[in-house]
Amino acid sequence: MRLTEKQRSTLIAAVRRHFGPDARLWVFGSRTDDSARGGDFDVMVRCSEANPQRMVEAKLALLVELHRTPEFDGERIDVVLFSPRLDPNPQPIQRVAMEQGVELAL
Repeated sequence: MRLTEKQRSTLIAAVRRHFGPDARLWVFGSRTDDSARGGDFDVMVRCSEANPQRMVEAKLALLVELHRTPEFDGERIDVVLFSPRLDPNPQPIQRVAMEQGVELAL
């Protein structure tokens, strides 16, 4: 997986801060392919939030925090959210992230 140890620890800490310790995190897409070059960071956060507005606020706060770090400054980051409390059936992109992505332990 093309993620430095510092990027990994920064991402994990930020997700934990904004989505709580019960959240789960996957990196998916081109960053999971060691032979690829470049590309954005595709991440999915699964959380237990039942309020869509709070989920969006947490996502925006996560992106602001990440972009303020040297590890993600100038990088493109796409964040997909999934909360089984809002919809127990994952959408196709959420399913791909969980099935083909790499889960990072929080």
